[in-house]
Amino acid sequence: MFRTIIALLITLAVTIIIGVFQIVGLGIEGILAIAQSPDAVQQAINIFTELFAELVLPYSSALGGIYAPLVALGVGGFIGGLVSKSGVRMFFASIIGLVVFFIGYAVLAGGAALTIDDLLAQAQLIYIDLGVSFALLFVPGIIGASLTAEEY
Repeated sequence: MFRTIIALLITLAVTIIIGVFQIVGLGIEGILAIAQSPDAVQQAINIFTELFAELVLPYSSALGGIYAPLVALGVGGFIGGLVSKSGVRMFFASIIGLVVFFIGYAVLAGGAALTIDDLLAQAQLIYIDLGVSFALLFVPGIIGASLTAEEY
């Protein structure tokens, strides 16, 4: 259980860090400027709305010529797999990570008054992108887990 949680946290952290620098295009100076601005919360909401939209919709982004979400999800999944050391652990970490990104995207883009029916309707519209997001987290995670697997 501990490795699964740590793998999930590392997967989320690496994916978000790569996304902030590559997808959103912020640098250290930009992050510091946002942190010191009077409307830092609103700017952070706008940045994470854009980031989660790209991470939840990687197939649509790739069709538009934006490949950074593919890299962010793949590298995050791979490093999470290295930590998890198990394909089953990485399976659950990938599912939970995808749910976190999807709910973050839905809440930030649609507002906090979402119901389960709203989430399901939105998921049905982007099911291909959700499948690609899961695959980009899971397949590199399996590769990373197989590299560090412990033989019993």
